[in-house]
Amino acid sequence: MQRDTACSRVAGADRVRPRRANLLEARLRALEPGDIDSLIRWVNDAAVTLYLSQAVAYPPSGSDGFRWLEELSRSHTDRVFAIETPERRLIGSVGLHAIRWVDRKAELAVMIGERDCWNRGFGSWAVREMLRRGFEEMSLRRIYLRVASDHGAAIRVYRKCGFQPEGVLRKDRYVGRGYADTLMMSVLKEEFAAGESGVRTV
Repeated sequence: MQRDTACSRVAGADRVRPRRANLLEARLRALEPGDIDSLIRWVNDAAVTLYLSQAVAYPPSGSDGFRWLEELSRSHTDRVFAIETPERRLIGSVGLHAIRWVDRKAELAVMIGERDCWNRGFGSWAVREMLRRGFEEMSLRRIYLRVASDHGAAIRVYRKCGFQPEGVLRKDRYVGRGYADTLMMSVLKEEFAAGESGVRTV
């Protein structure tokens, strides 16, 4: 299970705003078996999973992780990448899911698992890079996502990346003792291209 955590925030945690990262040499790469331990640690961290989307089911344990990675490598409908800092430190993942090649659309999900890398620009950088690959290299026309309607920080990031609200799924997810809404957002290929043609910084 993944929720959109481009800018995850947890009350009482990381109150000091971290230094913005130099993203010129950050990169996306293929997931590897050596990444499984980090993935398992992240999805078992309540702070990290607080806003994870339902786009992808991450493995809960190591044995499940290797099977999940093998299945992912054979998938025709999912493309998931590791996010690395300029120092080549693994800090998260980003991917396109439920890819419909005929309709040329997919669902985006991103996770920054290392808390000290929150609010440093890595999430928004990874989203833009994934959009670029989706539109330019995979010839998609539409990329959409689901985000908790009360997750203002992530929504602001997605808007900066070109996403527009489409509607609200009412009482869509269970949180604590009640249900909360989910906001649907999307960006089209021409909208992303128009935004990237201007001066944009992460």
